[in-house]
Amino acid sequence: MSSAVKRHFHRALTSLTDTMGEKKEKKEKKEKKEKKEKKEKKDKKREREEEPAEDPAAAETEIDHDAPMKKKSAAASDGKAIPPAPGTYPINPTKVYMGNLAWSIDENAVKEAFADCGNVLSINWFEEKDTKKFLGAGVVEFDTQEGANAAIAATGREVHGRETKIRGWEQRGTEGSEKRAAHAARKTEVKPMGAKPPGCYTLFMGNLNFAIDDDAIYNFFKDNAGVELSAVRWLTNKDTGEFRGVGFADFATDEDLDKAAGLNGHDCMGRPIRMDWQAPRAGG
Repeated sequence: MSSAVKRHFHRALTSLTDTMGEKKEKKEKKEKKEKKEKKEKKDKKREREEEPAEDPAAAETEIDHDAPMKKKSAAASDGKAIPPAPGTYPINPTKVYMGNLAWSIDENAVKEAFADCGNVLSINWFEEKDTKKFLGAGVVEFDTQEGANAAIAATGREVHGRETKIRGWEQRGTEGSEKRAAHAARKTEVKPMGAKPPGCYTLFMGNLNFAIDDDAIYNFFKDNAGVELSAVRWLTNKDTGEFRGVGFADFATDEDLDKAAGLNGHDCMGRPIRMDWQAPRAGG
């Protein structure tokens, strides 16, 4: 083989090696970039799931008091959960989110630490999907709403050397705008009630959990104010029939009405109930 041929062959081989090396380097960079983006996306998703973003307050809905009323009960949904309207998510009455948990935590430790709150039925630990690595948080279900509320009130309690962060567990959807609206609803400022009109025996109720029903609101007034409502009416969208998160509660006596009104701003299924006097209709 002549020297010229050898030189030509050597140059061709070198060029081919360089080209393959460049392609390999580009492929490795691309894979590394995709892996990094995937990890960042997963981390952001985890953050969104654990803590809702801070949002501006949700806009108030104008109330049409002439819209048709409708009785609302758990039985009306044929045993299925009542779906929330867009932008709203109900707080599960018996479940709480627990965060900042020690890596050494287990079910028995949680049950023992919150035994004074109530009986723990189940715990769903948060784990990384691929590695099953514990993420230091979970959803704890109590046997009663009172137990869940007591646990929320005990936020900051030290378990295995760490202060536990506890809040109501929100049944969330997937849209970011809806999560923001739900978070803002929990922070709704409750305004003081106005002057009580003469002949009033009805309370307007707003900022209600969309999973509320007749039994839940009856128990709310019974357990917290010691009074029984005589009737309840729920406001629905006249076109779609969807519950609008507001209603009216009637009481038999003036004394019961005043006691019930004292619960304005009180926690009702994870949301501060907003109440005001509902003046009787003229001639009614």
